Order: sequence, then structure tokens, then C-alpha cells
Amino acid sequence: MRFPLWSRLGLAPRIAVVIVFSLVSLKAADVAMPLVIRPPEIMFFQQDWLVDSLREIRDRAAAVPSAERQTRLQDLPARRWLDVAIQSGPLDFDTTLQRGRLARLFQDDSKRMGAFGELRLRIASRLELPPEDVVLMANELDDPERSVRSLVIILPELPMVMRDAFDERRKNLLSSDLRIGIRVAPQEWLVVTPRSDGNEDMRMIRNVLLPLCAVVAIALFSIWVARGVVRPLDDLAAAAEKLGRDRELSLVGEFSTPELRAIGNSFNAMQLRLKRFVDDRLQMIAAISHDLRTPLTRLRLFAEFVPDPDQRRQVLSDINDMEEMVSATLTFASNTLKDEPRNAIDLAAMLISLCDTAADSGSAVSYDGPDHAPFHGKPVAMRRAFANLIDNGCKFANLVQVSLCETDTGLSVTVADDGPGIPADQRDEAFRPFARLETSRNRQTGGTGLGLTIAQDVVLAHHGQITLGDSTSGGLLVTVTLPKRTQASTA
Repeated sequence: MRFPLWSRLGLAPRIAVVIVFSLVSLKAADVAMPLVIRPPEIMFFQQDWLVDSLREIRDRAAAVPSAERQTRLQDLPARRWLDVAIQSGPLDFDTTLQRGRLARLFQDDSKRMGAFGELRLRIASRLELPPEDVVLMANELDDPERSVRSLVIILPELPMVMRDAFDERRKNLLSSDLRIGIRVAPQEWLVVTPRSDGNEDMRMIRNVLLPLCAVVAIALFSIWVARGVVRPLDDLAAAAEKLGRDRELSLVGEFSTPELRAIGNSFNAMQLRLKRFVDDRLQMIAAISHDLRTPLTRLRLFAEFVPDPDQRRQVLSDINDMEEMVSATLTFASNTLKDEPRNAIDLAAMLISLCDTAADSGSAVSYDGPDHAPFHGKPVAMRRAFANLIDNGCKFANLVQVSLCETDTGLSVTVADDGPGIPADQRDEAFRPFARLETSRNRQTGGTGLGLTIAQDVVLAHHGQITLGDSTSGGLLVTVTLPKRTQASTA
């Protein structure tokens, strides 16, 4: 689904819209979350009330045996606001992270006092206990909305405006993790905490989900915009690859982004200019090659009347070479091989037939591989390509070895000879049209310089690869790799 206004936006406005939309979505989730999960309760304690309540709790616990303490503490008035638990053994408060701040433990006088340290000493004095029998843990309140436990604000006096309670933190004690331990026996403690509403786990999940939702939302919107940019680039890369392989037009469609649309239009215009440029020159070459056939035919007739047998043989040989060059040039310049439909091919049978034909002509050519290898491609083009490779080996070497190997993903054909080979720095040049290399392409051995070029065009049209290397016998090794996935492709 496309939106007209969105399609007119450039890349920079789209990125800005995605960023703003991500922030708005995150803020909306932040606002909606308290409607699903209750925010923590805020409890205001006056210091004198808290200290007196702790005195009452400790006196009630000390007046009864240890087994009855938990039961006798249930009906205290302070239990409406405070939870009391009995802990045997050494007192152990888990100092957990709360919104990035570590809860601070006040249990001896060596630590920096602060307001909570002074409160601890006041509690110990009111309960007539040594300071080491009172342990207090609290964390500084950072963001009340992100607190997991109930919020506690301990005020020195009442009344007070709520705004002042949050602002004057030096005088008022604010914490979201307040715990007070009071020793009632050598190995028994009273642990007093603000009353729990039972939603701590849900608020912990909320605190984890909000950042996670932010990351997921930003990632999804970023991927959506990135795909809108990358997909046209992939289309451009595929079109450029097809243009280089088939030398046929591969026009890209209209892209939604104005910047990419301009690039696509320029790319299409470039393809049209390149195609026109190449077609004009190939048509000129094809016309010249075609027009040469008539005078060559007349020359062949005149050569038959040359009285000297040696001269007549030389003239006819030159005419044959010229006709071969004309035929190869016409094949290269025309689209006959490219326009051929794809059909089922037995590549192994084709290679065996080509090797037998070359052997019947007096060349030492052998085949090594399976008897059958099914492939889907252009039969005439494939036969022409491998015939060129085998003929090249027969021209420049004494022994040619053709091998075929079939795998699950494709077919690999190698043509190795014991000739002079091609130097590594000239192998790229060997694929250029009409290239004639010093060591292997010369007038004495013949050749038009189009054999490897035609073979490369055919292999690339089948989505394959052709490479040149050194054979074990010191000559040239031509390796052709053809993927089987071309069986599903069209011409």
C-alpha cells in the first residue's frame, strides 16, 4: 500500500518522520502503561510517628516469646502502613539496583551519616538500643514513576505541600526501597518495610518492557525505511549485472523516493545510450562481414584457375581463414545465440561428441567424466562455446584433456592442454573481442580473437563463470562452472 504524500517525501524527511513517530509511539506507550499497571503508592511518614511506631513494634515483639511474635504483631495499628517480618540469624539485606542507583546500607557509624544515617541513630536512641542493633537501608529516589516498590517520604513535620516534599530532599527523606532492621534477640531481627501492594513484579516487567519496546519500535521503523532504500539499490545492482551479462536492456521501475527515482531514470537513460552505441557498432561489423562474403566467393572461383598448385593451395587457405573470421564475426555481432530458447541438454554427451569430432580430425583429445549430465540451457550456444574452447586447445597444444564433474549445485567443465598457455597478466585481455596474444594468438596458428569472447558470453548468459589458469602440464586450464539453478530461468 502506497501513500501519495509519503511517495513525494525525500530520504531526509522520511528519516525525520520515522524518528518523530518513534518518539511519539514511545511516549504514548509510556503514558498508557500506568493505565494497565498501577503506579507505586506514595506513603508520607512523619518522623516522630515512624519512630514511635517502631518503638511500639519492638516493645510488642520483646514482650512475647519468639514463637508468638509474628502472630501478636498482626493487630498493631501501624500494620496498616508497615509490614513486619521476623528473620532469624544474621541480618542480610539484598542491596539491589533501583533505576541505576544502588541501595545504601546504614549499619555502623563509620559511613558518611547523611539524613538516613541520622534517622537510624534517632531510632536507636528512641528504642534505647545500641546503634549496631539498628540497621537501615534506603536508596535515593530518582524517578518516582519508575519505582518498583512503594515510595516513602519521611517528613520532619506536618503539614507540608507535596511539591516541597519532593523538592527539599536534604530535609525530607525520599526512598523507594526502605528497610529497617531491629534486633530483638541475639540471633533474631524485626524487619520493617513499607506495606506492599503486591504489584512489584508487574512494575519490574513494565520497567523492562518500556526500553525494550523503544528499541523494537525504533528498529522496526528503521528497517522499514532502510528496506525502502535498499530494495531499489538491489534492483539497480541486478539490472546492472544483467546488462553486463546479456548486453540486453533491463530497465528499472519507478522508485518511490525522489532521489532514487532520479537515479533510476538516469540508469535507464544510460542503458539506452549504451545499447544504442553497442548495437550501432555491432551492426556495422555485421554489415561489413556480410558484405565480404560475396568478394570472397569470387576470389575462391578465381583461385581455382591459378595454374601453380602451391600458389592455388595457399590462396585457398587464406580464403578459408578469411571466411572463418567472417563467420565468427557474424556470430559475435548477431543475437542468434542469445535469442535461442532453453531446452534440456545432456552436457556430457555434447562434450563426448565434440571430443570425438576433434579426434577424428587428427587431434589428441580425451574426455574424462560421466556419460550423462542433464542441464537446461541453450544447446547451439553451449555447443559453440565448448567447441571454441576445444578448438583453441587443439590449435595451440598437442594434447587436450576435457573433464566434467557434477555436484549437487552445478556442473564444472575443465579444458586443459599442454600448450604455451597464457600469462597471468594477459588472461583478462584474452576475453576481449579480437584480442590476439603474443604467445598463443598469431597469424601462424590462426584464430580471430573471438573464441574466448563468444564462450564467455554464452557462459555468463547461463549465469556461470569461466576462468583461465595453469594446467598441470604447463599449458592453459579453462574452467567453466555452470549452476543448476539456471534450469528454472528463462531465455
